Amino acid sequence: MQYYDERAPEYDEVYFGKGPGIPEPKSYGKDVKAITGICADFGHGHLVDIGCGTGFWLPYYINNCKDVTLIDQSQKMLVECQKRVKQLDTIANIRFMKGDFFRLRFFMESFDAALVAFFISHLSDEEGLFFNKLKRLLTPGAEILWIDGSWSPIRKQYREREGIQTRKLRSGREFQIFKKYYEANDVKMLLKRYSFKLCSLYMGDVFFAARTELSY
Repeated sequence: MQYYDERAPEYDEVYFGKGPGIPEPKSYGKDVKAITGICADFGHGHLVDIGCGTGFWLPYYINNCKDVTLIDQSQKMLVECQKRVKQLDTIANIRFMKGDFFRLRFFMESFDAALVAFFISHLSDEEGLFFNKLKRLLTPGAEILWIDGSWSPIRKQYREREGIQTRKLRSGREFQIFKKYYEANDVKMLLKRYSFKLCSLYMGDVFFAARTELSY
């Protein structure tokens, strides 16, 4: 969490192929453009954004929703997200929740849609816990958009597929974090394992976006 707190002001640089990303700005531009288009057609009712970070995707889906709950464990990420919200012209009701998704209590609350971006790829043994809790929070017919890092020939030149990886801030300070990347078959198998139906899948050189829903 210290890494994400300290990186919050420069986090969005990754979407432009800067910061700790791989040196392929054209790939980032292509994938961000494709996924913002997907976000623009996603969401309804009450949406929960798990690991919202700076809220980069928020402007593209917010007008599809009546209510949005933004969750992140990093206070400084939420501060950046709040700055973005202030710039938006929206009638949606927005709520911020700070905390560990696994420990947060939602009581009787349920959500019609969920966006999960660059969160699952930091989990090792907690994938099952995550998907099982997510299921309990969703209404029947809820839709989910999972955005994360793809494993591609370009990525292979700069990163390991899974494990402890180094991230460097502009200041030069380095952190070690757990991270993994996904091929299309990984996404399909993981969703099937936890009874989610894959509706569509965009696989780019650096990012992917999977639209899915619960299989009943």
